[in-house]
Amino acid sequence: MKDDIKNTIGHVNILPDSEVIERILQGEKPLFEVLIRRYNPVLYRIARSYGFGHHDAEDLMQETHLSAFSGLDRFEHRSAYKTWLSRIMIRKCGKKSASGYAKHEIPAGNFQEESELKHQPAISPSKDILSKETLKIIEQSLEQIPPIYRSVFILREVEGFSVAETAELLSITATNVKVRLNRGKALLQRQLEQVFTSPEIYEFNLVFCDRIVARVFEMISRGVMSNE
Repeated sequence: MKDDIKNTIGHVNILPDSEVIERILQGEKPLFEVLIRRYNPVLYRIARSYGFGHHDAEDLMQETHLSAFSGLDRFEHRSAYKTWLSRIMIRKCGKKSASGYAKHEIPAGNFQEESELKHQPAISPSKDILSKETLKIIEQSLEQIPPIYRSVFILREVEGFSVAETAELLSITATNVKVRLNRGKALLQRQLEQVFTSPEIYEFNLVFCDRIVARVFEMISRGVMSNE
């Protein structure tokens, strides 16, 4: 039975949200897992953009999925399911923030489960470390930006919502979206500049420098010159 459900979910994974929702409403409730997995990353980033730590983000994600499931028959497809779901999440984040709920902050990091990592493409250890370190620095820099700018940045630059969608989700004007995005980018750049000095960006390692010097002098000794 479990294998049948797993195979069905695997097939449904390629279907658009509208078809998945229709089948869920027709009684195939286990297929809601497809929507949960499909939009977990979106909800997680939204929660983090509001300043919530990992565990609080998970709680909010769970509440949001439950609300979506209970109200799925009222989803009218006037907007994308992603937009509708994000709106629920933002509302819950706003309510929790307004209540003065104590956030259980923990350092930003990679919270992917081991099972998820197994399915990712192989990557060299050096690239993996560099990627994780870079992402960690960006996350930490984002956390220093006020939530009103951070949330717009996440919705526009990370999740790809349009200006109009972002404005609707956050209940602000399109002009405010643009202003906050520009301000957020400027603040993020300022934070990153405190981490990296100009000479450190695209730093040319001494080992590579030695190699270039050796190659250039080898070509000079052979009389090979550039045409430029």
